[in-house]
Amino acid sequence: MLQITDKSKCCGCNACVQRCPKQCIEMHDDKEGFLYPVIDTAVCIDCGLCEKVCPVLNQNNVRKPLQVFAAKNRNEIQRLHSSSGGIFILLAEQIIQNGGVVFGARFDKNWEVEHCYAERIEELQPLMRSKYVQSRIANTYKEVESFLKHGRQFCLWGLLAK
Repeated sequence: MLQITDKSKCCGCNACVQRCPKQCIEMHDDKEGFLYPVIDTAVCIDCGLCEKVCPVLNQNNVRKPLQVFAAKNRNEIQRLHSSSGGIFILLAEQIIQNGGVVFGARFDKNWEVEHCYAERIEELQPLMRSKYVQSRIANTYKEVESFLKHGRQFCLWGLLAK
């Protein structure tokens, strides 16, 4: 069973919540407003799936990149409304034009950051720019899994997959 005794050992990613077959894990705010998993031990069957998906517990060996690239969007208007050189919008538009889905973070009506997906180019604007706060992941991983099972290309936080 996943046990968080040291908050530096949890990134608040919500993967354990979405993987739990008994749905006995919920994310709760701590006194500083950061989200951490809380397990209902009465419902937990100790299957270990939450531990298997935890990126903190299952870190891969550090590897050197094979290649490193740098890029900048040549469209100055897009670049000025973006972060990191304005590359996100170029990649996201390409994914959507090819029938894919783009996942990203946006501000909701209460100015909290949540993850969502876009299937149309018009939906990309709120996903642009970095948001340097913890976001509400919600069911993002389950949505990605569903799109993968249906063979759809997607872009998730700038990582491309097919």
